[in-house]
Amino acid sequence: METYRKNRRWRFAAVLCVAAGSVLLSSFALAAGGGGADRSGDLLDLLYRWINFALLVIILVVVLRRVPIKEYFSSRIEGIKKELDDLKKQRETAERKTRELESKLKAFEGERKEILEQYRADGLAEKERILAEAKERAKQILQQAEVSIRYEMQTAKEKLTQEVVALAAQRAEEIIAREMTDRDQDRLVDEFIDKLGKTH
Repeated sequence: METYRKNRRWRFAAVLCVAAGSVLLSSFALAAGGGGADRSGDLLDLLYRWINFALLVIILVVVLRRVPIKEYFSSRIEGIKKELDDLKKQRETAERKTRELESKLKAFEGERKEILEQYRADGLAEKERILAEAKERAKQILQQAEVSIRYEMQTAKEKLTQEVVALAAQRAEEIIAREMTDRDQDRLVDEFIDKLGKTH
C-alpha cells in the first residue's frame, strides 16, 4: 500500500512537470514566433507568470499533503452517513409515534362511541325509571283521591241522613202537634204509665 502511494505521488509529480514544461515550451514558442519585434519583455513576463503558477502549484501540493484531505472527506462522509442514519431513525420514530397516535385515536374514537352509547342507555333507563315512578305516584294519588272521595261521600251521606232524620222528626213533630188532640195526649200518657208499671 505504501509503494502504491509513492508511485502515485511520483506519477502526479511527473504529470505536473510535463504540464509545466509544455506550458513553458509553448510560451517560448509563442514568444519566438512573434516576428521581428523585440519580445524579450513579453518572454520575461511570461517567465514570471510561469514561476508564479509553479509556486502556486507547489504550495498547493505541500498544503494538500499536510492537510489530511482524504481523512477530512472520509470523516465528512462518515458524518453525513451518521446524520442520514440519525434522520432515518428519527423518521422511523416519528412514523412509529404517528402509528401509535393513530391507533390511540381509533381507540379513543371507539371509547367515545361506547361512552355515548352507555350514556344513551343510561338516559333511556333513567327515563324509564322516572316514567315508572311517575306512573306509580299517579296511581297512588288516584288511590288517595278515591279514598278521600269515598270518605267525603260517606261523610256527606251520614250528614245528609242526619239532616233528613232531623228534618223528618221535626216534620213529624209538627204534624203530630198539629193533629194531636187532648184525648190523644191523655191516651199516650196512660200508655206510657202502663209501660212503666209493667217494667217495674
